[in-house]
Amino acid sequence: MGGVASTTETSAVPWLPAWDRALYGPSGFFTTGQGPAAHFRTAVHAAPELLAAALARLAAEQSCRRILDVGSGRGELLVALAACPDVDAVQLHGVDVVARPDDLPDRIGWSVGLSTTPEDAFDGALVVAWELLDDVPCTVLEVDDDGVLREVLVDVGTGEETLGGPGGDEDLAWCARWWPDDGLEPGERIEVGRPRDDLWADLVARTARTPRGGVLLAVDYAHRLGDRPPYGTLTGFRAGREVLPVPDGSCNLTAHVALDAAAAAGEAAGATETRLTDQRTALRELGVGTGVGPRGPVTGSGPEILRQLAERSRAGELLDRNSLGGFGWLVQRAGGRSRS
Repeated sequence: MGGVASTTETSAVPWLPAWDRALYGPSGFFTTGQGPAAHFRTAVHAAPELLAAALARLAAEQSCRRILDVGSGRGELLVALAACPDVDAVQLHGVDVVARPDDLPDRIGWSVGLSTTPEDAFDGALVVAWELLDDVPCTVLEVDDDGVLREVLVDVGTGEETLGGPGGDEDLAWCARWWPDDGLEPGERIEVGRPRDDLWADLVARTARTPRGGVLLAVDYAHRLGDRPPYGTLTGFRAGREVLPVPDGSCNLTAHVALDAAAAAGEAAGATETRLTDQRTALRELGVGTGVGPRGPVTGSGPEILRQLAERSRAGELLDRNSLGGFGWLVQRAGGRSRS
């Protein structure tokens, strides 16, 4: 997608506002229609019961009495959590940009947007942002033929890109720390993660202000300093297929997350402990795949064998480092008493 034209058109706008309106505007991808599950598959959709059990263990280990799911979609993970016997005494609350789904169990609380989420929902909570940050729109910059980082503009109807003016001071400062442009070639680009950092910092700060504090978990497609993708990762998904990213509301728009930058923003907002790892490592530690290994014996008979084989298949997908198992996990503690 690099090497876009250097002239601007009146119909072209910066990616950040176009992306935001396409996902969250009145006719946006996330505010209308059937919801994300109709268009792409996440770990939550692949194995909700296994993830619910793993999060229940994490909540118990961290002495969390609530689970707050930010970016809940249509509540799939919360429904699985409500059915998990290990969270019978744990309060559940979801947050998304849509109204409360009709089929949610009564025990699950719901807020439309973070601005309406009560502060006590963060108190003593495991705050989960599962594949949320990749859907937070951000500025896209590209190196022009003279080596200048310029903002990428997009036609909202066609997805055609052009180059606008130089990047703003705050975006360039973020790049200097987290995605240096030294040595970048013309056409290479940077997805500026400041809005993702800001959202994560807000979640950390709100948790840190509560009497008990809590633990926050972000799970996402991720990259780190020294291993940034040279041409970015912005793409679209519609009806289960990857498509050209056109900001017209017809598809999801997503880009991988500089999760190390989000971690630093969390620490600046009050996080007292930080761990960055991958999904395979984290889920194995939480028991996923350890009971029925990929080559271990299958015991029992009839339905029990089928259950174990199905669990093995689901666990394998979650733990595959070339697929979902390669996702980044960021875990931070905020407020309360440090465990170190």
